[in-house]
Amino acid sequence: MFGLFKKDRGAGGPSVQTTRHSRGWSDTLAHLKATEGLRVLDFGSTSPANINYLTGLGHSVYMANIVQEAAKPEWLKPAVDGGKPEFDTAGFLAANLDFSGRDFDVILLWDTANFLPVAAVPSVFKRLRDVLRSDGRLLALFHAKQEGPGTGFSRYQLTDGDDLILIPSGTFPVTAVYQTRQIEKFLEGFSDMRFFLGKDNMREVRAIR
Repeated sequence: MFGLFKKDRGAGGPSVQTTRHSRGWSDTLAHLKATEGLRVLDFGSTSPANINYLTGLGHSVYMANIVQEAAKPEWLKPAVDGGKPEFDTAGFLAANLDFSGRDFDVILLWDTANFLPVAAVPSVFKRLRDVLRSDGRLLALFHAKQEGPGTGFSRYQLTDGDDLILIPSGTFPVTAVYQTRQIEKFLEGFSDMRFFLGKDNMREVRAIR
């Protein structure tokens, strides 16, 4: 559920922050508060607020910001025999999801998958499963429509309750909408999945490895 939070001005002109009720975040927050010393991977633009909040709970935090990187033209392979350029998934993963041997207890993916090239999404989920520790948790959100209110690319700022603060972070379009069966396919190898459906029809899923 979206609601007006505040207005500010950034480099791109007026922007509006909103709040969103998130059962998936509430579920994850309970786990973060019940367990100490977790290693958390938070996707999105660097957020000092998220870093401060998670470290305040006693966890270590790493940031990954791959939507902006995936939009760069250098990841497109030249077209062959008149075909369309293909996204260099293997090169992209090697450059952007190499964590130097680190693994994680919690991954906050948010709605990242909706903004990535479609061909790369299954491999991104496989890579995240590989770096998630046994019994580790992944939280992912999925848009139910490609455009319209609430589908802009945002940084998800954490709160100490059931709401998230969404801060507009770019003009990247939703590249695809994924149905429940497709999401379940992305999450093969996880031992437990729990879906939540928000009032805005955004699907949330918490998966345990």
